[in-house]
Amino acid sequence: MSYRILQQAAETRRSVYTLNKQLPLSVAETAQIVGHAVKHTPSAFNSQSTRVVVLFGAEHEKLWQFAENALRAIVPADRFEPTAQKLAMFKAAAGTVLFLKTKTL
Repeated sequence: MSYRILQQAAETRRSVYTLNKQLPLSVAETAQIVGHAVKHTPSAFNSQSTRVVVLFGAEHEKLWQFAENALRAIVPADRFEPTAQKLAMFKAAAGTVLFLKTKTL
């Protein structure tokens, strides 16, 4: 494969799928996998994220409601529909993984 084919594949690659509340693993197993991946995935200069927060259930819902409220305050109402659709897609998931670079929330 030439480098140009690889470049084109990277440029056109898209992962679009429907998120839902169904988890193939338990919440604890999912959180453990995320923690393990963050700790052991190679990064530049071993600079893994300072913190990872995994949210499920009410906390997940609360985060996406907060995001919607914050965005409604800055996105004009007549242009909010695409943002609302994206937020609804994320909120429909079983959980959220937040990568934080700070040690405080």
